[in-house]
Amino acid sequence: NISDLSLATEQIKAPAFSSFPLSHLSRFTCAPMPTYKLTYFDHRAFRGESCRVLFALGDVAYEDVRIPVQQWAEIAPSTPFRALPMLEVDGVKFAQTTAIVRYLAREFGYAGPDNLTSAQADALCDQYADFVNLWTDWFKVKFGCAEGNEVELYDNVFAPARSKNFTFFEKALKKSTTGWLVSTPDLTHADVFIGCGLDMLVDILPDVFDGFPLLEAFFKKFKAHPKLQKYFAERPPKK
Repeated sequence: NISDLSLATEQIKAPAFSSFPLSHLSRFTCAPMPTYKLTYFDHRAFRGESCRVLFALGDVAYEDVRIPVQQWAEIAPSTPFRALPMLEVDGVKFAQTTAIVRYLAREFGYAGPDNLTSAQADALCDQYADFVNLWTDWFKVKFGCAEGNEVELYDNVFAPARSKNFTFFEKALKKSTTGWLVSTPDLTHADVFIGCGLDMLVDILPDVFDGFPLLEAFFKKFKAHPKLQKYFAERPPKK
């Protein structure tokens, strides 16, 4: 009845519910859950994988569309910025990886307990994205997507970028009291985004953590997260 609905509404507004993701209220009301469709290439590159991991953390169903690279030219015009990943929420499309990651983190309760914590996590995500942009040329040459001297690019591009940026992340972890990047009891989207990025790098460079023990410990903590064990065990093989 109306009085019960008013009481429920006031309870939802109470401080105890202030950090509860609003999208989850649909599990306790008649409102339907949003429908999600994630489109990315059919591999584990961190931009798509970080989105998939957030769905696994939230235990939320979604349509996982994995396209072959050969189909990209056909699909590109249907994306907002001719780039992937792309997320559709009830048919509304948007792109840019960090925007998707932040949205899903807020929806599923992994954006931190307050705006300041969320902003710190955002900053770490952006810094990792900047780090990746620095060594894209080395990556393309290493995997035969462009011409160039792989050794020179590693020494002059990747290695200094790694040293500079891994130092930033080690500093954040040194300040942390929980082993996560912004001292939250559980992980945030920064841990997911950077954890997935490191997961990709470890496959390429097994010694990537040399000299950065806190970052290596963080990565092991991320891969051992209890809500992600099933996902990591059952996800499609690397391509």
